[in-house]
Amino acid sequence: MLETLFPYKMHLYILQLEGYQVGRFLKWIRLNLTKRSANSKKRLVWTFKAAFIFYSALFYVVMFNFLLVYTLKYLGLFVGVLLATQSYLFLILGLLTLKPYEILNRKRVKRETHTKTLLLKQRGLKVIGIAGSYGKTSVKEFLYQILKTKYNVLRTPESYNTVFGVWKVVDYELDNQYDFFICEMGAYKIGEIKEICEMVVPDHAILTGINEQHMDRFKKIENTIKAKFEIVDYSNEKGITLVNGNNEYIQKNYAKHRSSCVLYASPSSGYNIKNIKSDKAGSRFTLELGGNTFEASTKLIGNSNLENISAAASMAYLLGLEPQLIVEAVSHLQSIPHRQELKTWPNGLMVIDDAYSSNVTGFKAALELLKSYSAYHKVIATPGIVELGDKTTTIHKELGELADSVCDKVFLIGKNERTLSFLEGVGSKNKVMFLNSLSELPKYITDTNNTVVLIENDLPDNY
Repeated sequence: MLETLFPYKMHLYILQLEGYQVGRFLKWIRLNLTKRSANSKKRLVWTFKAAFIFYSALFYVVMFNFLLVYTLKYLGLFVGVLLATQSYLFLILGLLTLKPYEILNRKRVKRETHTKTLLLKQRGLKVIGIAGSYGKTSVKEFLYQILKTKYNVLRTPESYNTVFGVWKVVDYELDNQYDFFICEMGAYKIGEIKEICEMVVPDHAILTGINEQHMDRFKKIENTIKAKFEIVDYSNEKGITLVNGNNEYIQKNYAKHRSSCVLYASPSSGYNIKNIKSDKAGSRFTLELGGNTFEASTKLIGNSNLENISAAASMAYLLGLEPQLIVEAVSHLQSIPHRQELKTWPNGLMVIDDAYSSNVTGFKAALELLKSYSAYHKVIATPGIVELGDKTTTIHKELGELADSVCDKVFLIGKNERTLSFLEGVGSKNKVMFLNSLSELPKYITDTNNTVVLIENDLPDNY
């Protein structure tokens, strides 16, 4: 009852999901002013920041009520309690109170990380930075699995790709036992990748791809291009700079930033994967490294995974790892959870789990993978892609048209601009069904032996 009237924890949870960005938080509040519960796909993480904001908010509530009662008596008590129900106001006050400390602490963290990294680099450490709109986590994990067959390697775990995430890894784990540190770098705005580059000073860099991901934050594709190319601009010019030659935005722009870039995933680059043959057991292909070809295989499926393998294998080769070791490591690569991961549910249903997140490039690649299961009844379940800004309607309509050409059944999760635009693109409306949540899906799949389901994206509670 109290949490319904005073939803401080729920609103703090949403504020945390929105990356503590006041504008995005207030937008959510405006659209969900009366909402008092969340599905809690994740849980509120009680970091120092979250705890400070929460208890500061409670402090401000008490102080406001005390002042109102002192000045207006019973009327003040009524107004104070009414105001206290608007928990988002006091949480924002708590966040603003923390800002001066955060600014100073961010400077300290960057300085300490830079100093420690430079010291370790003097002792032989090499830093590999990875950035891009998509694929960076998979490339990081594949490169880590390949390089560790010969070297001591540390990588940023999961999606620790912010200033403070990188700082934690460097501060707590990085020491002189490591030969390589692979650092994933994320960005929601121009300048964030530059900041991380200034912290860890990359010797080598990989740019995995650029697309409309997070367009709602970047506003226009030119800003995304500028932000992602910071990995090229601020890494060592004498090191290896590997960029995706199969991405149109990179193809058109890489020469403006660094002429010495090495392209991968491009037929003419000398670093590519071709002659692909895939089945449920995995993929077999020809791996091209520096113009030399090697027959290779992997337990992984899908062109997205193979493109990411190409990036990791190419960087390992350019760093001097023997091709035989690379081919062997590729054959043992472990899939990244929820990224085109092939699963069999307990009821026997075959599922392509691509639920971690989604972007336009990955969505199309996942549909292409689903299409390859020609002997199966093909199903997709998706809530669509978030943060596409003013391209939301256009992109989802295009994806709906593509899904219509591939899928026998389309399950759209939730009714909103994303899914309604997707529906508009599907010509055969009778194949579409709306679900409230993914958990409802199994009861609508009756033929589990001859059906393959693509789960494309899963959204946190702020969406």
